Amino acid sequence: MTTPTATFNELERLNPFVGVWDTEGEMKTTAPGQSAKFRATDTYEWLPGGHFLLHRFDADMPEGRVQGIEVIGYSRENDSFPMHSFDSTGNTSLMQAQVEKEIWTFVGDAIRFTGQFRDKGKVFAGLWEFFSGEDAAWQPLMDVTLRKAE
Repeated sequence: MTTPTATFNELERLNPFVGVWDTEGEMKTTAPGQSAKFRATDTYEWLPGGHFLLHRFDADMPEGRVQGIEVIGYSRENDSFPMHSFDSTGNTSLMQAQVEKEIWTFVGDAIRFTGQFRDKGKVFAGLWEFFSGEDAAWQPLMDVTLRKAE
């Protein structure tokens, strides 16, 4: 099955991500009193043709360095942005992003992000959560803030 081609109007909703971002955050799943802060660089750029946005990331996470890519497109079928990612630890994932009233939501298997742009597009911040099968509820995973590099 092929994904229908998006019009450039739909893809323009991804334009605010384009650029280099200094990222920082804090893991919420550590033991009480323990800090698990992280830093990263996120770079978003359009691939030739303008149908896909390439996201490169290089993160110093509490468990070690993680690098990878994510390719973001558009699906007309469900008005969402499929996000396919691959990282240096061998992980792959597929998420769907949607935007409604300036709020971005990324949803994958047992993980989701909710956030928005602030400060005239210079900051993108939100919360990652994971779905805990133990108590069948969404639990905070990490806060993240991306600041556009000058």
